[in-house]
Amino acid sequence: MTATWLSLAAAVPAQAQQMAAPARIDFASLPLQRAIKVVHGNGARRLAVFSDPDCPYCQLLERDTLERLDNVTIYTFLFPLARHGDAARKSQLIWCAPDPALAWQEWMRYRKLPAARACVPPLRANLTLANKLGIRVTPTLILPQGEAVLGAIDAETLEGKLGESP
Repeated sequence: MTATWLSLAAAVPAQAQQMAAPARIDFASLPLQRAIKVVHGNGARRLAVFSDPDCPYCQLLERDTLERLDNVTIYTFLFPLARHGDAARKSQLIWCAPDPALAWQEWMRYRKLPAARACVPPLRANLTLANKLGIRVTPTLILPQGEAVLGAIDAETLEGKLGESP
């Protein structure tokens, strides 16, 4: 276990005590067209993530977990939290980029934002969806079997969860 995960493990229990995971979520009902789609390998497995561009746990999840997964399609719903004052602007820049998946990865890896382009991102709809589903924190992962997982988890744990039957 790396030092990053050790510090994460110390911080997550306090957050988890304050927030309960949402009830089961019907993965098939998620409006995936409002998410950024990233495919690793053959993309056979699926995962949805509600993420904020300024959330340090989301950045950790992207860098240390999601990048290590293979044969998975990841749908990232941009979910800018109000406490991150610039997250909505960054989310709009990312969504409106010519390649939102590349823009998301460049922001999360290198802190590089794309140039501004005009478009209407689905941020308000994603916020409404998150509220309806009971999602309050980022990152929140939605597994195909409907389980919601709060916070950044390590790749091995996520691999195990993705391997469970729906």
